[in-house]
Amino acid sequence: MTTAKPQKPLTTRGKVFGWFLIVLMALVGLLGGGAVMAEGFAGRGALADGPVGSLTPTERGCGKSDCWWIGDFVSEDASITRTGVELHQSDDVRRTTPMPARIDNVRLHDDAERPAAYSTDYSSMPRIAGGTALLVGGVAGAAVLARVLLKRRPR
Repeated sequence: MTTAKPQKPLTTRGKVFGWFLIVLMALVGLLGGGAVMAEGFAGRGALADGPVGSLTPTERGCGKSDCWWIGDFVSEDASITRTGVELHQSDDVRRTTPMPARIDNVRLHDDAERPAAYSTDYSSMPRIAGGTALLVGGVAGAAVLARVLLKRRPR
């Protein structure tokens, strides 16, 4: 029967780095997960009761792997107009995709800072599920790391 070697206590630098990682993981989980979930809930709300209208793309915004349309939204009765509206849709937009003249049947989420339009084929569930997974994973990872660090301290 072998006995486990006693673990060396962490140095001060190791403790500080460990607790920094714990705080970082928790913040990424809470803030990142919350932001992703918020977009999903905004899309769900817009599709449920947002004003219906059309979006006329004026430019294309692109990230590292995907692109989206940015343009002018006008409601069907022309009572609501917004500029600089980002369109969230399930169709993939690439850098080479030709810009459409107009996209009909979109719903507006009228946020004062960043208005967004959602096409009827937009699904909020991947965003809500992904945000929840990020939130739970970040907090759980921070808790596991904290438990490991607390277990290593001398008694």
